[in-house]
Order: sequence, then C-alpha cells, then structure tokens
Amino acid sequence: MGLAFKFSAGVIMTLLYVIAVPYITDTYISPYIVETVGDSGFLYFSSETLVQILILIVTIIFILLLGGGAVLRWFGIVGVLGMIVAYWLLGDITKATYPVLSIILVSTVMWALKTRKEKKKRDAEKSK
Repeated sequence: MGLAFKFSAGVIMTLLYVIAVPYITDTYISPYIVETVGDSGFLYFSSETLVQILILIVTIIFILLLGGGAVLRWFGIVGVLGMIVAYWLLGDITKATYPVLSIILVSTVMWALKTRKEKKKRDAEKSK
C-alpha cells in the first residue's frame, strides 16, 4: 500500500466515523433497538437502560472498526495523519485530540508490554 492510499484511507475512515456512523445509528439502529426492546424490563433494567446499553455496544463496535486505533493498526502513522486532516476538513481539529491521545496511550502501553515480554523470553533463554 502506498502512502497516498494510507493517507486517503485515514481521511475516509474518519469521515465515515464522524458523519455516516451517527446518521446510520440514529436513523436505522436506534429505532430498531427501541422497537425491539419496547416497554419491557429485564431483571432490574428498564427498557430505556437496555436501549442505551445496546446503543453503546453498537457504538463501541463502530469505534473498533473505524476509530483511531483501527486507522493506526491498518494504515499506520500516515493514516493517523489522514485522520487529523479529516478533522481539519470538518472544521475542528481539536476533536482529533482524544483519538490521537488514546492512540499514544495504547501504543505506549503495548510497547511496554511487548518489551517486558521480550525481556522475559530472553531471560528464559539465558537460563536454559
């Protein structure tokens, strides 16, 4: 994959996430969930709570598929730069702050875990 493709993919995924996902969720998914759950209750949860939980699950799925972490995993740093440009095109680059900070945080944690795992593996090989 070329750099232009990765950059474009970052822009497109971010625009889909910011524009298409809320539209699809509000127009199609939320009414379906509300209609399906209805006025029933399950154990201690009211129907409104169940609807909110299901919508949260759908939102998390979209975040995993189109969010900043997915852009980084599939298209690397160039895709993340495309994500930042997409927020700039939408008119508010400050909204890119949370995805970028979360990417930095997750990358740091994953790097630390990987380093620790490699060190443990080297120590185990040395002791043999």
